Amino acid sequence: MSASNSVMYLKSLKAVRERSYAVYERAQAGGLQHFELSEDKIEPVADYVLSLIERDFGSIASVPPHGRWRSYCVPDAESPTGKRDLVGEHVAQWQASDVSEWECARRVIDLFVVSVLIDAGAGSKWRYRDSLGTLERTEGLGVAALRMFEKGVFSSNPKNPFQADAQALLQLTDKDIRDGFQVSDDNPLLGCENRAELLRSLGRALSDSSRYYGGKCVCSNHPARPGFMLDYLSGCTESSLTVSIDDIWDAIIDGLAPVWPASRTQLDGVSLGDVWPCPVLSGTPGTDDAQQATSPSCLVPFHKLSQWLTWSLLEAIVKLAKFTVTDTEKLTGLPEYRNGGLLVDMGVLSLKDADRERGLVPGSTIPQFEGSDPVIVEWRAMTVVLLDKVAEIVRQKCGLPEDSIPDMFLARVLEGGTWKAGRELAAKLRGDTKDPPINIVSDGTLF
Repeated sequence: MSASNSVMYLKSLKAVRERSYAVYERAQAGGLQHFELSEDKIEPVADYVLSLIERDFGSIASVPPHGRWRSYCVPDAESPTGKRDLVGEHVAQWQASDVSEWECARRVIDLFVVSVLIDAGAGSKWRYRDSLGTLERTEGLGVAALRMFEKGVFSSNPKNPFQADAQALLQLTDKDIRDGFQVSDDNPLLGCENRAELLRSLGRALSDSSRYYGGKCVCSNHPARPGFMLDYLSGCTESSLTVSIDDIWDAIIDGLAPVWPASRTQLDGVSLGDVWPCPVLSGTPGTDDAQQATSPSCLVPFHKLSQWLTWSLLEAIVKLAKFTVTDTEKLTGLPEYRNGGLLVDMGVLSLKDADRERGLVPGSTIPQFEGSDPVIVEWRAMTVVLLDKVAEIVRQKCGLPEDSIPDMFLARVLEGGTWKAGRELAAKLRGDTKDPPINIVSDGTLF
């Protein structure tokens, strides 16, 4: 395969699943370098996940898909449903002001893109204080981004604060992020300045990607916005508003490519984003040959943030813009610390002793590693595969034949679900920090 073809392949959804399954094949033969696999413990994980789905939703069909919108459904004792839908409230207000459905969808897409990009691990010490209460981690990051969005921090249009556009994002300062996220010496946020640079990079990417985000009239008074993706998608279909997930993926993985740090893995001079060497695929475990370890055959793509963004935008694209999206089964489960932590906490994956000792720092009982460490790469690859395995067992236990699986089934399992199970187990086992069983050193840009 040529270098250019390898780049295209490693940026594809197909590659995420295929390369992770290549790692799984090594695991089945006992060939993982950093973990032991206990496949007999996958079914208990599925049982636990199904118990949470039944506890909170009754059935898998009632579970909403995993996405950023869920972070904006907050507890509210006075609501008949027990929750407030903060985004839904805004949409209702916009519609009451005669804002079109597509513009409502554009605004939600603008919010979700900004919000997802700054959703990397916040750390266990950071909190966001709001009229809703004191929030942490992903909910806190989400509400902080929403409040900034409401104030027009991401908009260059004084007549419409409810947008995020290239012009405003390019002018965003580190102080804007520190103030918006209430960062102080007593309230530290991991990778704060990196998050600000990430949003400035988003501004540059939007400006450079007029095909996807320029809309139908690109000019100084009409700067590029994430929400203009809808205009691009409308050109991908000849009649009805039906598009493939690949159309959305192209806009994200290609159109937002300049967002990802250039220091990441590169091939043929192209930065690949969330793609990492996995030495277990080199054929020579423990090799010190860096060139072999970073060859295309040893690279595993995850594109976790791009997939998290895709899952999140799907809801706005379908619910508000009324598109039909096909082939969503190509998306994988998200290889992040809640889903992966569930698998470690329940014994499906066991970190080898030598790695555990290597990852411990003075004063901590939880091993931690850089995102590029082979431990993390192996853990994430196995998480992609094992989430598929858990979802399949859940499907079988729910008695769902393959021809009647609810739309975005995997996203429902994640939400209902594996992500929630990982969070609840972490709180139960490590209530002081609620950290996962393995920590990833975060700089605010690890996706």
